[in-house]
Amino acid sequence: MTIDIIPTSAKLGAEIRGVDPATDIDPNTQKRLRAALADHSVLLIRGQSLAVDDQIRFAQCFGDLGAIADTLLGLGKRDYQPDEIPECVSVISNIKIDGKNIGGLGDGECFWHTDSGFAETPPSASVLHSVELPANGGNTAFLDMIDALDTLPADLRSRIEGHSIRHSQVYDSAGTKRPAYDEVSDITQAPGPEHPIIRTIPESGQQCLYLGRRLGAYIVGLPVEESEALLDALWEHTVQDHRIWSHKWGLGDTVIWDNRVTMHHRDPFDPADRRRLHKVQVAGERPR
Repeated sequence: MTIDIIPTSAKLGAEIRGVDPATDIDPNTQKRLRAALADHSVLLIRGQSLAVDDQIRFAQCFGDLGAIADTLLGLGKRDYQPDEIPECVSVISNIKIDGKNIGGLGDGECFWHTDSGFAETPPSASVLHSVELPANGGNTAFLDMIDALDTLPADLRSRIEGHSIRHSQVYDSAGTKRPAYDEVSDITQAPGPEHPIIRTIPESGQQCLYLGRRLGAYIVGLPVEESEALLDALWEHTVQDHRIWSHKWGLGDTVIWDNRVTMHHRDPFDPADRRRLHKVQVAGERPR
């Protein structure tokens, strides 16, 4: 199979041409796709119809099949997810049928985050496929966390060396409290695992900033005020236009990203419009 890899003009991201994710991908092409993901952090395949079973099979080109957020949290399959959708697939949608949500995360903004940083072993990669799209909005932007670390001022880096962040499980990426969790008044007591702020990718030895998400984050061992100030400084440094690539979704697009070395966020869109995407995650390792 002949494939073309076309980098974006940004620090991350590349379009892949010549691959149909709905077909069996030969081992050599799988190897090239994994290498392209390692090189560019985010891959885009445009405009191809992809059934759920095909998406699950395609995701395994990048590693073992991973669990979705609710499973990683031990919450099981949500009632709103249609029965024909396997538990390893997240439905991301604002659509309601008979007044009942068919998916999660609605139509508002989803703040910068990595997927499932609140799990002991977060996914290494995510594969997201568009099924229905709004007329405007709902775009997804990606942020280069390798560059964020490489350009971190020396004094700021010295302050985070050896430190970990506790990644709160209380809120989702839209800032909504998960029903299974209570509000926490003392951020130092929020439930969630502790992961190093500077993360090393095992295959490459590459290091990156690993912030997870801002809401509910806490740098373990610091006074709350000091943790908040240091996190604010890290986020201010990190979220800069020059290390962002934004994707305007087309119908049938599939986007694959390395969840360890990127963050992403979604723009809001008109609640009257319908949006539905399916996401499959690739299993990862405990951050080190």
